[in-house]
Amino acid sequence: MKKQVSQTISACSFNINQISRFLPRPTKERVVNAIITSRLDYCNALLCGTSAINIARLHRIQNTAARLIMRSPRSDSVTPLLREVHWLPIVCRVDFKLALFIYKAMRNDAPVYLCELVCPYQPTRTPRSANNNMLEVKRTRTTAEDCSFAVAAASLWNNLLMVIKTCGNLTSFKRLLKTHFFRIAY
Repeated sequence: MKKQVSQTISACSFNINQISRFLPRPTKERVVNAIITSRLDYCNALLCGTSAINIARLHRIQNTAARLIMRSPRSDSVTPLLREVHWLPIVCRVDFKLALFIYKAMRNDAPVYLCELVCPYQPTRTPRSANNNMLEVKRTRTTAEDCSFAVAAASLWNNLLMVIKTCGNLTSFKRLLKTHFFRIAY
């Protein structure tokens, strides 16, 4: 994934600092969303299980974008800025995308190849957790297998709150999921 991350970073590199002081904040937010955020979110589900170095490199780009929008110096902490622009950290963005794929796959709104990877948990006997909307997590032997969609997404789904998993429509699911990850991150 190192090459993918490097390409994403190079695509996000731009020099908007020179004109940013002339732009109002809403315009800067639109430009940053068009140039940076869209590229950080593109295929970011593939980053599940990638190294901490790759995540840190992408997080630096996100921090720079937040500082640009808020006109904050580099010496200031970026956490309050990310909270103010309401952005999730990169790891939470990846988890958000995985959970979204699982939600769609469980409702047959995803491509068939993703729906086939989602296996509802069916215990041999009926415990109290039988109706918890759980997914079967396949046993793995390597860390590379742990990063596969079937394993990583199922583990993530099983750790979500029941209120989020049983949400009726996609819009409210996204809202609850983002709120959940936002509380975890900040």
